[in-house]
Amino acid sequence: MRYVKPKKHLGQHFLKDNSTAERIVAAFLKNGMDNPVLEIGPGTGVLTTLLLSQLNTPFKVVELDKESVAFLLEELNVNKSQVMADDFLKTDFKEIF
Repeated sequence: MRYVKPKKHLGQHFLKDNSTAERIVAAFLKNGMDNPVLEIGPGTGVLTTLLLSQLNTPFKVVELDKESVAFLLEELNVNKSQVMADDFLKTDFKEIF
């Protein structure tokens, strides 16, 4: 299994607590979210995994770190079409959904 180490120069802090991720997803579901969802900086995919399994809306992630992108694709089997390996600050939002 691949391990992703947070990179200080990218200011990475990974969500590790499943209960926090569950509360975030519950908030989406409670509010009847049916709009597309964009996760910025999914890191190791704790939130990503729950969003993919519980939301029925278009979903994408934007991740700058190549190591995290590889982890999402290889370890979590996130669909390549849902992963944008790019800098969010330089992303053209018209091309996302």
